[in-house]
Amino acid sequence: MSKIWVALVAVMVLLGTPALAANWADGFKSCDADGSGTVSRAEWNNCEAKVGDPTMNPTFTMMDQDANNSVDQDEWAGGAKQKMAISNNCKKAEGSWCPCQNNPDDPACQKN
Repeated sequence: MSKIWVALVAVMVLLGTPALAANWADGFKSCDADGSGTVSRAEWNNCEAKVGDPTMNPTFTMMDQDANNSVDQDEWAGGAKQKMAISNNCKKAEGSWCPCQNNPDDPACQKN
């Protein structure tokens, strides 16, 4: 069973990158709850978990390049690049900052 699980995780990791990017791109509209064309910090806090694993998402401060307490579509697109960099670095990591990537069988890493 564990061999099947490892194979499934490997396939998800290899195929998950485009899916993550698509979810991230679609996430801007989901997060912009008031339709203002920007995502506020409060909106981000309410929707972060909906656009992927929060431990792999860029922080609001990382995305808010002009420090105006909102993220526009260009900053959101930059967030996609940051998310990919975080994910790529996590895959290479051997340390504990990325526990679910390195230990997917850990019960804390299982999604319901």
